[in-house]
Amino acid sequence: MDEQQYYKKVYSKFWVGQTHIYGYGKYEQSIVRQILKVSPQRVFEVGIGTGWPIGASLKRKGIHVDGCDIADSLVVLARKELDNESGIYVGDIMEYKGKSVYDVTYCVRSSWYIPNFYATVEKMLSMTKPGGFVVFDIMDQNSLYCLKLRCLEMKEQYYRFLGLNVDERFGKHFVSVGKMKKFLKNHGLAYRCIKEKKIVKSKNAFNTPKVVFVCKKEWK
Repeated sequence: MDEQQYYKKVYSKFWVGQTHIYGYGKYEQSIVRQILKVSPQRVFEVGIGTGWPIGASLKRKGIHVDGCDIADSLVVLARKELDNESGIYVGDIMEYKGKSVYDVTYCVRSSWYIPNFYATVEKMLSMTKPGGFVVFDIMDQNSLYCLKLRCLEMKEQYYRFLGLNVDERFGKHFVSVGKMKKFLKNHGLAYRCIKEKKIVKSKNAFNTPKVVFVCKKEWK
């Protein structure tokens, strides 16, 4: 089963419950605040899931929310949650063929399921108005959390070598913070980044690997 098949058949079911487990906490509230600072009218979410909680929070502020997700079952829920049948589609961001441009494009809690996230950021930029913002988070590949997962993967590979059954996991794609900063600089973007640990005020470095990037698309 490849990653897209896994996402559609397995992870989409997991996600419906997971969004309510982590809820609308400090991390999600911080993302919403960053988006609202721009006073947007139209936004686009990559990996929109069920549309809750971020899309739903923005909609309550009178913002129009479009988006995409590769899991059709989640898109059905997102369309209902956000009362948007035509602007939310099944597929990835690279398939977007609309002519709309947005005040903000964002991708939250999804980048590590996208193999080439740099291409995704470029596509988001192409859909963002000059003076608008691109907001996304990544998992820092140099974090203790990612080191823990690498060690776990080595252990599972050893078990497979011995012929023991191992539950298959959905692969995650981690990104170097330094490389992302260089990528954004090369694209002429003004940006700032905020560590998850600072947002949630946690002392647990093993479980706060995320870094949020807020990037402004300059006028040309």
